[in-house]
Amino acid sequence: MSTHISAVNQKLLFARQLLRMLDASGCSGSHQIAATAQSVAVQLHQAWLWHCRNIAEGYKLQDLESVTDGDSLVALLATQGKCPGEATELQALQQNPGSWLSELLIAHENIYLLPVVRKAEMDVDRLPMIALDGPVVVEWSVERAQVWLQSLEELVDRHREMMIEF
Repeated sequence: MSTHISAVNQKLLFARQLLRMLDASGCSGSHQIAATAQSVAVQLHQAWLWHCRNIAEGYKLQDLESVTDGDSLVALLATQGKCPGEATELQALQQNPGSWLSELLIAHENIYLLPVVRKAEMDVDRLPMIALDGPVVVEWSVERAQVWLQSLEELVDRHREMMIEF
C-alpha cells in the first residue's frame, strides 16, 4: 500500500474530525467557525497534494516531490508520454475558477497572506478606523468546508477506483 494513500486518508479523517468537533461543541461563534474552516482547508490542501503525488506514483513517475499541483502532475506525466484522466481532471478543476477545488486552493493560499493595512479613515462619528484588506476575501463557513471535504472525498474515491482498473 502506498504511503500517499494512508497520508490522504489521514488528512481526510482529520478534516472530518475538525468538523465533527465544531458540530459537537455547538459553538456558533464566527471566530471558532473561521478557525475550524481554515484548519479544514489546510488539511484538505495537504490531502489534495498527496493525492496528486499518489496518482504520479501510480503511473510510475520517478520524482514525486516535483508534483506540486495538477499542472505539474500533467506536465511531468506528459514527459513520459502519459496523459491519465485523473491528472487531467485535477488540472481542469484547478484551472476552473468556479470549481470547488479552485475555491479551496484560493482559500488555502489566503490563510498565509498577511492582510494589508490601509490608511486610517474617519468614520461617521469621526473615529479613526484602520481597515484591513486581504487580496481575496474568503467567507469561512462550515458549509463551505463540508463541500470541500465531500467533493475531495468523492474525487479521491473515484480516482482510486479508476487506478485499480488500470
